[in-house]
This record gives sequence, C-alpha cells and structure tokens, in this order.
Amino acid sequence: MRFYCMLNNELLYHETYLCPEPDAAWMLFVHGAGGSTRTWRRQIDDLSQTYNLLLIDLPGHGEMAKRSNDAEVYTFEAIAQAIWQVVDHLEIETSHLVGVSLGAIIVLEMRELRPEQTMSIILSGPILQLNTKLKVLASMSLGLAKIIGYPNFYKLSALIMMPRTNHQKSRKVFIKESRVLTTDEFRKWTNMYYGLNATLNELFHKTLSHPHLLVSGAQDHLFLYAAQAYAKLHSTHTHLQIVPKCGHVVSIEKASIFNQLCLDFLEKKGD
Repeated sequence: MRFYCMLNNELLYHETYLCPEPDAAWMLFVHGAGGSTRTWRRQIDDLSQTYNLLLIDLPGHGEMAKRSNDAEVYTFEAIAQAIWQVVDHLEIETSHLVGVSLGAIIVLEMRELRPEQTMSIILSGPILQLNTKLKVLASMSLGLAKIIGYPNFYKLSALIMMPRTNHQKSRKVFIKESRVLTTDEFRKWTNMYYGLNATLNELFHKTLSHPHLLVSGAQDHLFLYAAQAYAKLHSTHTHLQIVPKCGHVVSIEKASIFNQLCLDFLEKKGD
C-alpha cells in the first residue's frame, strides 16, 4: 500500500507491507540522509513474513521530492513528529523502530516523544556521537557544499563514509537516492549538522527503558567507536552486533545478516 503527501499539515509518503499472520507487530523504518523507502527494499521479503512493515520517505527524499514544501528549516524533533503523524493515521498502537545512519537520530527522537508507543529500537550503522574529526567535518559541511555543490558534497560524503571496494553497493545506493534532492533540500538537511553535536550528546546520555539492538560494520571507521561506547554505557538495555568485513550500512551491504539479526533480536526481546 502506498501513500504520498506533503509535509505541511499532511502525511509523509509511506508504504506498508502486511504480514499474512493476524495481529503481527509493526516495524517502522526510517532511512538516512540521501535515502528513501527504497533503502529498505532488501528487508521487505524477509521481515514481512513475521511483521507488518511501515516505510517512510523523509522530507525532500524519494517520493517527497515531488511535493512542494515551504518549511524553512528542519529539526530532528519536527521530523520525528511528522512520522508519528503517519503512525496515528494508520492507527498503529505500538511498533519497533528501525533507523539507519542519520535515521537513527530521528528514531531516538521518536522514542523520546512517545516511549509508550515504542516497543524496541534497532539501529543500523547508527550515528550516535561525533569525535573531533567528525565535529570539524560537520561544522565545515555547509561551507564546503556551497563551494563544490551539494550533489558533489554528497558524493564526497559517501566516499568518506564508505571508502572500500566492498562498500561500493551502499555507496552507489546513497549517491543514486540523493539525486532527487533539490538544492534547497540539501541546504535544509546540511544546516541540521550545525546543531548535530548537541542533539547527539543529549540523546547519548538518555536513560533507556526499551531494548536496543545496534548493528555496525567492523569497517565503519567513522561511527563504530560511538556504537561501542553507547552499548557499554547502556549495557543493560543495549546489544551491539559487529558484522565482519562490512562498512557503514549493514542493512544494504550484508542485508541477509542484518535481517536475521533483527528477527533473532525481536524474538528474544522485542515482543
């Protein structure tokens, strides 16, 4: 089932895939910057056998790129609220929240807004903390994007995050999906980087009450250290799985492994 609407007072574009089992729980998927609902196409067949799936296009991405949007700025909280509006429209009471890369931040904001509707959290290649190198890159991002152009900035970002030959599949998906973003949308998303460190610091230290699964690639050279630190800090509620010979986006690069990890986790802790 497919829907697409504007962000302003209407619903974000979303797709649902219903499990044949009655009363199946819901999994809600949030892609990262430059992605779309198509980011999750490798999860649909495996996971829809057990769960109902809800896939969302973020503002300016995927089918939402076809819709006008006069929002001047984006915040993680506002986007999280917009996703919850889709959940309300579909009358979904509770769901497991799944996010990849920057989408992990939105999922954590969703958890904070409505903990009672959150069953568990699954994060693929999560961005959870910024080291000094990443803080410098984030602060320079908007200026660099203006100089080299936003599409070239996203290509460069993809190469920095996923530099190895075996990361090529994820890198290509990232670049292909980001082509639909307009210059204005690139600007609004990159502007969010300026407050990113403060947002991450706040979310990083929140007390947890839901089970969390973090799935990171062993070659995720920018973000693995933060996932390890998060899992150590929140060891009671968080389980970290590190996938060998894999980069930033495990859900694409090692999709079958990621899918099985999700199913195993939900069977043990999520329901």
